Amino acid sequence: MPDLVAFLAFHAGLRRDFGRLADALAACDPADAPRRALIDEHLALLLRALHHHHVIEDEEIWPLLRTLAPGAGDVMDRLHAEHREMDAVVGRLSAVGRSTGEQVDDLRLMHRLVGDHLDLEEHGMVPLIREHVAADWWEGASRRATSGYGRDLPMVAAWTVDAAGPDQRERLVAATPVILRVLYRLSWRRAYECRAAQVFG
Repeated sequence: MPDLVAFLAFHAGLRRDFGRLADALAACDPADAPRRALIDEHLALLLRALHHHHVIEDEEIWPLLRTLAPGAGDVMDRLHAEHREMDAVVGRLSAVGRSTGEQVDDLRLMHRLVGDHLDLEEHGMVPLIREHVAADWWEGASRRATSGYGRDLPMVAAWTVDAAGPDQRERLVAATPVILRVLYRLSWRRAYECRAAQVFG
């Protein structure tokens, strides 16, 4: 059975941070340009991570499941359509020159869209992944996903661990390759915690 702890911890981070970013941006003093820049930077990171996650699902996971569990095709069609719906909001959130109110509104919209989407995915697809997908295939896809984060990997990895529940966190770190585990403990976690404190207070 594939180990989905990192996949579900990533989902937990998505469920949490769009709403937190909306609250942080709404409370940010308009004169506090450094904090606003950090909020924008964290949002950009989150949007890149979300896009990469969706690409892996749309190009690797869902095509495999269409062959292994063809009866779930309607659910996968809905998930794919929801990816496109979220893409439109991502496009607006990535645009320059928008008012703070517009950004806050779209962050709250994204929070709702992501939550509903992940409810469907975790109810409709996660059981099928556990039932049908081979552990070695999942491990290979996870490695490809990890390498695809590029320069964002340190922050995304530490963010994912932070979003995991206490019972998942040790499993997640233990399953990480040794070199990445060492980097996380030496610097990645500290850098993320500093960023989170500056963004969310």
